[in-house]
Amino acid sequence: MSCAEIFGFVLSEALCRSDQRLKAKSDPAMFSRITDVLQAAADVVAPPCPRVEDLRYHWSQLSMVCQRCQHYEGQPPAVEETHVPRHLTQMLRLLVAEEREQNLGGPLSPCMEYLVQEKVLALLASYARSDRPLGIRQHVYMFLVGVLNHLHHSHLHHAPIHKPLQTMVRAVGDMRASPYEAEEMEFLMTLCEKIRQDSSIILLYILPLALTGSVPTGYTPEDSFPPTPKRSSISGEASDSAQQSEDKSMPKFPLVDALLNLCHSADAHIASSAHDCLVLIVSVREGQSSSTISRHTLLPHYLAMRLVTAAEDIPVDSEPALIEDIPLSDRAREVFENSDSEEEDEIGEFPGRAEIVTFLNWLTFCDKIVGASDGVLGSTVCSTMREVFLEGVLRGSLVNVDEDVVSLYIALMAKIVTVVTSPLLVNCIISWLTEDCEELDGSDCSMRQHIMSLCAKPPHHLQIQALRLLQVMIEKPGSNAVQTLALNYVVSRGYHDSSVAEHQQSSWSDEEDERYKHRDEEATGTPPLSRTLAPANINKIVKQFLALVPEELRSTKQDDFESYMADAQRQYKDICRSCVSFGWPREAVTPECPSDASSTASRESRPEAEGNTFYEGPLLSMLMDFLERLPEHDYDINLQVTSLVSTLALLPHPHLHEYLLNPSLPLTGGVRTPYTVLSRVISNIHQPILEREDYLDHLKVTRYHLLGTMEELDFERDSEDRKFEALIVIEEFTKELASIAFAKYNSEGSA
Repeated sequence: MSCAEIFGFVLSEALCRSDQRLKAKSDPAMFSRITDVLQAAADVVAPPCPRVEDLRYHWSQLSMVCQRCQHYEGQPPAVEETHVPRHLTQMLRLLVAEEREQNLGGPLSPCMEYLVQEKVLALLASYARSDRPLGIRQHVYMFLVGVLNHLHHSHLHHAPIHKPLQTMVRAVGDMRASPYEAEEMEFLMTLCEKIRQDSSIILLYILPLALTGSVPTGYTPEDSFPPTPKRSSISGEASDSAQQSEDKSMPKFPLVDALLNLCHSADAHIASSAHDCLVLIVSVREGQSSSTISRHTLLPHYLAMRLVTAAEDIPVDSEPALIEDIPLSDRAREVFENSDSEEEDEIGEFPGRAEIVTFLNWLTFCDKIVGASDGVLGSTVCSTMREVFLEGVLRGSLVNVDEDVVSLYIALMAKIVTVVTSPLLVNCIISWLTEDCEELDGSDCSMRQHIMSLCAKPPHHLQIQALRLLQVMIEKPGSNAVQTLALNYVVSRGYHDSSVAEHQQSSWSDEEDERYKHRDEEATGTPPLSRTLAPANINKIVKQFLALVPEELRSTKQDDFESYMADAQRQYKDICRSCVSFGWPREAVTPECPSDASSTASRESRPEAEGNTFYEGPLLSMLMDFLERLPEHDYDINLQVTSLVSTLALLPHPHLHEYLLNPSLPLTGGVRTPYTVLSRVISNIHQPILEREDYLDHLKVTRYHLLGTMEELDFERDSEDRKFEALIVIEEFTKELASIAFAKYNSEGSA
């Protein structure tokens, strides 16, 4: 130790004691300048000794104090009563100064070599685990953070360096609500940053891989998994010892366990930082890290149980109608900071708002974990969430006998579908909602069947919410809801009467035309015009839809078809972008043999399909039933039904387009399409409306009350007669369908 440091130490001790006696504030900067001056003067007299010698001195002094404390009888002294913090600070200062002079990624500096050879880090970890003197663990974490910040990540592969770090990682999980949480979190964050710089470091924290300090060649996680238990006649003691041996051989991931421990911190900032580190860890694609996390940590269970707890905390008297409008931030950090944000004022306060925001932010975090992880871990998280959360809380709430509970959780389910973005989690949720009874084990009805039953029968508000849930599922980008609910049934093209269509040009189904189309594509190098989505008789199709409501029954002479066109073109472009990855065909062609999906659909129990060769599927069949009963339903239900049909019609799938948007298509007997169903409804209400006195006034008043598109008339409206409302809905709905068909035609022509 240099003369200047000795003198500086004596001077600082004297000044500190004087400060304690006088209880006066000192200026640390002044003491630092005095020490620097003394150091400069001493350097003139005699050059400083090598840093390694100074490091050796501080370590010897520190270790003597700690060793005495290890054997101290009674309560050991607090670390602040010793010089341990000062020695650690000086050691870190020497290491940092030397590391800055070294080439990054080069050999270890002399000071680090000394730490490695003398096993300094291992001894520090031992002192920290025993926490003697009291509070040394906090200072050791601070010391390790300083070392990690200035040590190149390639040096962490040395066993004398990473093994003590493993010990300190395991120490984080020793105690819940540790007094050293802040230092523990900073240590883990710094370590995760090193893993981000070099992903292979993560393998050093999967035990027992890390016990050797290296990863065996050709390692697979099964090498460390316990063998399958077998029946034997050995004694119970032998079984216990075998079990203990198996437990020792099972891979463990202390880093993930430590982060999960800090996730329960009462400090919002620490819990949030722990979750950020978990996202970083699961995003690492190295070796079998994700497999170990999924099979040998509590992370999947932790995520599922957090969702369960958050969902159960939502009060039953929460307002379902307001859930849709709750905004979410880009990060899930608010979940740990409750809901005290600026967004609260934008939507207003209502009972259950804070709990719903908390749940949705937990869902956002789970979605982020699944999106960041690979298929192995993501699938495990999804399956655990399905088993614990979907089949547990959500199924029980959706089939509850209490209508208020069902209403709340249908609205929450729609918000869940809207919020999630990772493809694995999206399709996990959608599959759970759309699977058929035949795919389930046991006698429980499927969620698809339950949702359809909610749509089909009162109460009114549950019908609206169930229909909206279906629309959210259909609109969700990347989901398989459309395939399961509609496309599996229409791809067989059983609705099309090919015998009548042989001499018509309303479809694109001839093999010769198909070969000509492929030749045209090869010659031009661009996809040919789809004759299904852009038929040659588009003007006839548009006129058929617009003429479906007779002149004498129209509520307005104003032609507002152009306003529908602008919206349809914009929506169609957006939907095409979200569906580009599906690889849907361009033309509606009758398959030579029914697909597996169609065969599966044909096996379903459906009384409606008896006598027909074509079954629309549960969704389209239900929608056709609703359209047939438009005059019997309330306006808001009719509006939701037509909106759902329009959403399906906008999809760029040729079979669905042909079925919904081609009135000139030859149909097999008994097949219902929107055009044929609406034609029958118009025929049924045509004469009763004309027989009513002042029916034109009734139409105008009804239009004003529903759409607000004309001045209020001094005429009393008959609210009990729903035929007028149904007529207004059909009048506007046919304009919308015509605009969608024409928008698709224009889009194909400009592509």
